[in-house]
Amino acid sequence: MSCKTASRDRERLAIRFVLLFSLAGSLLAAYLLKLHAAIDGNPGRGLCTFNDTLSCDKVLASSYAEIWGTPVALIGLLGFLLLLGLAAWRLCWQDRSPRWLPAILALVAGLGLLFELGMTWVEFFIIHALCPYCLVALGLIAASFVAAVVAWRAQRASVRAGGTWVR
Repeated sequence: MSCKTASRDRERLAIRFVLLFSLAGSLLAAYLLKLHAAIDGNPGRGLCTFNDTLSCDKVLASSYAEIWGTPVALIGLLGFLLLLGLAAWRLCWQDRSPRWLPAILALVAGLGLLFELGMTWVEFFIIHALCPYCLVALGLIAASFVAAVVAWRAQRASVRAGGTWVR
C-alpha cells in the first residue's frame, strides 16, 4: 500500500468519525434545546438534576443559557449540523470537494471546541453547576476536533505524496 493510499484511507476513516460524532452531537444538542424550552416554561422541573453541582436545570435556567436571546443549545445544534454537512460533503463527493475542506472542517471543530470550553468554564466558575449533557457535548466536539485534525493531516500527507484525490 502506498503512502498516498494509506493517507486517503486514514482521511476517510477520520471523516467518518467526524460524521459520527457530529451526528451524535446534533441529536444531543436538539435534546438540550428541548430541555431548554421545557425548563424555560417550568424551572426546577428536575429533568437532569442529580444535586446542586450536577444540574442541567440550574445551567439551562441560568441567564447564560442564551446569548442575545438565542439558546446556546441552538448554537450548538447549528455548529454540529455544519460539521455534519462538511463531513458528508467530503465523504460523499470526494472528487468534487475542494482541497481546503479538511482544514475548514478542523477550523470549525476547533471553534466549536473553544466555544464549548468557554461555556463549561461559565458553568463551573459562574453558575457553579455542571450540566452532564453539556459535558457529553464537550466530549463529542473534542472528539470531532481530533478526528478533523487527523483528516486534515492525512489529506496534506496525500497531497505531498502526489495524491490526485483532492484538488
